[in-house]
Amino acid sequence: MPLPRSLQRLVLQPYQIQSQSIELTPEQQHYLCRVLRLGQGEQFISLDGIGHWWLAQLQPGLTKAIVLSEISASTELAIGVSISIAMPKGTGMEDIIRQVTQLGANRIVPLWSDRTVIRAGTELGKQKLERWQRIAQEASEQSLRQFVPEITPPQVFQAAIQHRSQYKFICVTHTAPHLLTCLQQQDLGGEISIATGPEGGWTEAEEQASIEQNWQPVSLGDRILAAVTAPVVALSIVAAVIQTRKPNP
Repeated sequence: MPLPRSLQRLVLQPYQIQSQSIELTPEQQHYLCRVLRLGQGEQFISLDGIGHWWLAQLQPGLTKAIVLSEISASTELAIGVSISIAMPKGTGMEDIIRQVTQLGANRIVPLWSDRTVIRAGTELGKQKLERWQRIAQEASEQSLRQFVPEITPPQVFQAAIQHRSQYKFICVTHTAPHLLTCLQQQDLGGEISIATGPEGGWTEAEEQASIEQNWQPVSLGDRILAAVTAPVVALSIVAAVIQTRKPNP
């Protein structure tokens, strides 16, 4: 069945779907019945965050739902995109996660860099990491994503640049080829990795280390972008290129 875009969406854990029956958690019951005001017999879209969608219907008692049919959907970028982000101060990371999820990132890597306000080794706490994942889940629901992106635990810059992707671009503030031009010159048949820096940019040592790991320095334009803006601009460019040309298999 095609994707009905008007229905509300709810991400489930795979274990909740058993033999066409869905066991709803108390939080999910509250969201569907109190927040969305759905009642018995009403339908919603259930998804497991790893590519599967189903049309579901609330049952008497509102603690369960049944699967009516599987939904065919194709809302993901044709190429995987990983983005590594030097963590900004305050709640900036939450805004970034929300927006790059909507734009199609499938992997988000928070970074400690030499100039991040949050120093390497800082204990961010389990609650913060869980909140980031919930934000990604909610953004996936809102934007009709089939997948919820992976958010890795924070990594130091030197470890993150070891990531193996076919195409790797590090966004810099000095003169460099534009990201759009670089993407247009590639066949784009494999995963793309993007790295965006902190306020003040990368240090010379960090940039040199990335080049030694085959990252290509790229520009996002003539203006200096804030640390919370650069990831969104970079993902917008990447998504536009992927969606407007057919990649090689």
